[in-house]
Amino acid sequence: MSQLINTKQVVRLSLGLAISMALSSLILWKGSWLASPIQSPYDEHGVGIFVGLLTCVASFVWSFASPASLRTFLERVFPPIMIVALLASRLFIAPMGFVALDTIIGFVIPAVGTYLFVFAWFSVIAAHNVEDSLLSILLAWPFTVALRAFFGLFEAEIVKFALSMLLICAAWLLLIGQSKRIEVGLPMVVNVPRENKNSYIHALGSIWKCALYCGAFAFLGGVIRSLSLQIAAMNYINYASILGGLLSALAIVAIWRVKTVRYSISHVFQVLFPLLVLLVCALPFFDMKAFFWLAAALYMVYSFMSLSMQVLCVQVTHDYGVSPSFCISFQTGVSVCMQGLGYLLGNAVNSEPFSQIPPLATIALISLAMLALVVYFTRGLFISQETDGRSVEFLSLARKPHQAEAPFDETEIVADDETADVAADEGPAPGDEEPAAGHESDLSYVGNLSARCEAIGEEYYLSQREIEVMQLFMQGYTMSSIAKELFISENTVKTHTRRLYSKLGINKKQQLFNLVNGRTE
Repeated sequence: MSQLINTKQVVRLSLGLAISMALSSLILWKGSWLASPIQSPYDEHGVGIFVGLLTCVASFVWSFASPASLRTFLERVFPPIMIVALLASRLFIAPMGFVALDTIIGFVIPAVGTYLFVFAWFSVIAAHNVEDSLLSILLAWPFTVALRAFFGLFEAEIVKFALSMLLICAAWLLLIGQSKRIEVGLPMVVNVPRENKNSYIHALGSIWKCALYCGAFAFLGGVIRSLSLQIAAMNYINYASILGGLLSALAIVAIWRVKTVRYSISHVFQVLFPLLVLLVCALPFFDMKAFFWLAAALYMVYSFMSLSMQVLCVQVTHDYGVSPSFCISFQTGVSVCMQGLGYLLGNAVNSEPFSQIPPLATIALISLAMLALVVYFTRGLFISQETDGRSVEFLSLARKPHQAEAPFDETEIVADDETADVAADEGPAPGDEEPAAGHESDLSYVGNLSARCEAIGEEYYLSQREIEVMQLFMQGYTMSSIAKELFISENTVKTHTRRLYSKLGINKKQQLFNLVNGRTE
């Protein structure tokens, strides 16, 4: 594990993300310490959700238009703006009584900052090797629990304000330091979105369903948060959210240390969907307080789904070579939008239009309709070949890194686009007929090859994308044709091939052919 993980770097990355996640909770859901005129928790949470949605949309569009300038803004420009806004609101504007200005400076700007801090740290974390990135995300959740518990020890608003300012400054300084350590050659850093539109479209196609599945839990979570305010049970929900993230992260790390963990968010939702329907149908028969025990369990599952989506976004940025901010802002935006709808529903059940219907019955009916819509859109619309999205995968940390015996030959992974048949360049493996480009139409050959590649992937702990690249090479695809087949850039194909060669302990394409052709099923 020590050879696969840079421990000091992971600690710094996970701590930075943990601070930004803790700040998000403290400002958006427990922001009574802010010098803001928004006193009602209903108004505060509603404004926070609306601001979050606008922030996610802006970040999503900006990350496609110019990811480099967005990274500069997130790392260098907005953090000091957030610090100045909090200081100005506390020291100058609040005492003067300018309500509108104080709302913007004292709450809106800090709320925007909480989302942008998370996006900034996610982008920095994703721009490292996959193992460091995934472990940083997992460890950030326990660190967040510790930070929130520490913050909860203090009651005085001025103390909470001072601690928050220290956390913001610490997160910013860490962010600047870690941004200098990213792997600048990664496709997600150097690729230009306008030149790789297909990569972005199909990256979105591989996560949108999973984002909606997570959004279904976010919708129910929004309802729960609204109702918890009505019966003063918000602390139970906060504890459930913390516990769910903590247990999920620790469980995955424990298993990941000894074996590969791979699961599909789509399949998790399909398993849980009947239980969700039964729970929602039973709502009208529950006492409000008894319901929150089940609601707490539901929020724990939501935390697990949120954690899984963060991991999936990291994998997709590596698989497709797209901006991390593009993926995480889309996923967060979907969850915030769905949570906002749930929050509105929870607030509306006691209003005049629903006065003749028991509140929990109203919630049950609309929640069932929302779940039905999620299933309809995800099972009836397909914008990519990956109908259920990509699986979340953690390749076992117990493995020993494979290294090539000779220095890696860069020319071996440069495509010869003028030659359609790889076999013509390399020659067949001894005793075997090397595959040519025409073999992709031979279903028996492709099936046999697929089984061999999967077996090699299991033995050498290859990611699903690396297995796909290996199989396409064996079918005679060139670098450019692989890029077209997988909707990624040639630079991204080169990156996957480097990792593939490193794990297999080879440095030439001929060695790849020999290894695969020599494999028996």
